[in-house]
Amino acid sequence: MFEIEVDCVQVCTCKISDEDEQRIKDYIKNNPEEFEFVSEKNAIIQAISDLEIDLYNDYVESDSYTNDIRWSEFEERSTEEILNKNITSI
Repeated sequence: MFEIEVDCVQVCTCKISDEDEQRIKDYIKNNPEEFEFVSEKNAIIQAISDLEIDLYNDYVESDSYTNDIRWSEFEERSTEEILNKNITSI
């Protein structure tokens, strides 16, 4: 057994409350210059970010995937030891 590091992305589906939805609509309506050249989808996403809406009040973990696999700095054995190779034979 040995250790590796995995960069895992957890995707969450978050519900936006009715109150926060109204805040988002008002923000976009009251700041048209911010969203002049932005699609409606991106305007909503930007408003959520700008308003610092809490996304984790009501959410479901909907997906996850591995972004990267790399050697762990916590692994104490060398690769040669793991593969049962004699260090001098490499």
